Amino acid sequence: MPAGRQQIEDWLVARIAGMQRIVPEQVDVDESFVANGLSSRSSVALIGDLAKALGVTLSETLTWEYPTIAALAEHVAGIGGSPHDD
Repeated sequence: MPAGRQQIEDWLVARIAGMQRIVPEQVDVDESFVANGLSSRSSVALIGDLAKALGVTLSETLTWEYPTIAALAEHVAGIGGSPHDD
């Protein structure tokens, strides 16, 4: 089942909030991943987690190509898949 942009965005926000140990409301979907506290290493881990959740292969460079949560969610929503928890 294809995931919608909002579902992917919500998943990313929740995952980043968990990684940063902050509440989801503190994550800004229009700010860069760096501004949201992610390093290169944590960005690669995030993409790996998202790929696993969606059951697809994603490029580790997506957070550079799509530098905000909103942009990444929009792109990934076009690929298909539905994020789920392990």
